[in-house]
Amino acid sequence: MKLSHGKKQAACRAAAFLGLLLGLFAAMPAARAAPDAECAAGRHQYAETRRIAATAMEDGEVAYLCGVCGQRYTEILYATSHLWGPWVTDRQPTCEQPGAQHRTCTRASLHDEYADMPALGHDYAGSVTAEPGCETQGEETFVCSPCGDTYTDPIPAIGHAYGEAFIKEPSCLEPGLKSYTCAHDPAHTLEEELPPIGSHSFGEWFVETPAGEGVQGLEARTCVRDGFRETRPLEALRPAPFPVLDAVLVSANIGLVIYFCFLLIPYFLCFRYIKKRREAVERRDTLRKEVQERYGFK
Repeated sequence: MKLSHGKKQAACRAAAFLGLLLGLFAAMPAARAAPDAECAAGRHQYAETRRIAATAMEDGEVAYLCGVCGQRYTEILYATSHLWGPWVTDRQPTCEQPGAQHRTCTRASLHDEYADMPALGHDYAGSVTAEPGCETQGEETFVCSPCGDTYTDPIPAIGHAYGEAFIKEPSCLEPGLKSYTCAHDPAHTLEEELPPIGSHSFGEWFVETPAGEGVQGLEARTCVRDGFRETRPLEALRPAPFPVLDAVLVSANIGLVIYFCFLLIPYFLCFRYIKKRREAVERRDTLRKEVQERYGFK
C-alpha cells in the first residue's frame, strides 16, 4: 500500500526518533526481557556473558545467561546511524512548487527519510512587444521557458529629439516662424513665432518710368527686407519754349551727316583702285613666273 506524503513524513519522523533512541542506548546493555520460560527460582537472574558494541554502520549484540536455570538470550544493539539508499523522486519540482523525495534505510525497510526538493525558479527571457514612443511607454514581455508564465515591464518613453530649426524669417509687418521636427517621429513638431520687425527699410528712389512732355513719370523704391515696393509719380515735363530752334539743330545735324558722306566717297573710290591695281600686278607676276619655268627664260 502506497503511503501519502504526509504519512510518509510522519513515519520518517518516527523512524528518526527511534534511531536517536537507539543511538543513545546502543552502548548500554539491552533491557532484560525475560524469556517465555519461567525460572525455577521464580525469577531469572541474568548476567552478561558477551558484548559486541554497535558501530555507526553495523549492529552489535549482548548475550545473557541466567545463573539459576541456565536460560540464555541475546539482544541486538542497533547501529548508531542509518545506511541510506539512493534518493527517489516522488514529485518533480516546478518553477514555483517544491518537489518531494525520499530514501530508505537499507538496514530497515520501514525507515524512510523524506525531504523537499527546492523549486526550480522561473527562467524568463524578455522581448520588446511594444516600442516606446516620444511620449508613450513601451512594453517588454518576459516568458518563462519551462512553464510559460509571463509578466510585462514598461519601457520608459524615449522623449523628443528636436533637431535644427527651420526658420521663416519675419518681414517688416508679418511675423516669422521657427519650426522644430522630432528626429524620432516627424509628426511631432514644435513651433515658435518670431515677431515682425515693425518697419520697412527702403533703398534709394529710382526712376521706373521717365516723365515726358505733358505725361507723368513714375519712380519707386524697394524694401531690402521683404521686397515691398513704394511708388510716387514724377511731374510731367513742360513743352519746349523754342520749337524752331530744335528744327534748326536737327537740320544742321543732317547736313553734317551728308557732308561727311561726300568726304568718304573719294576715299572709297581710291581704295577700290588701289586694290584692283594690286590684283593686276599679282596676276602679271604669276604669268611671268609660269612662262620662265616653261621656256627657260631668265
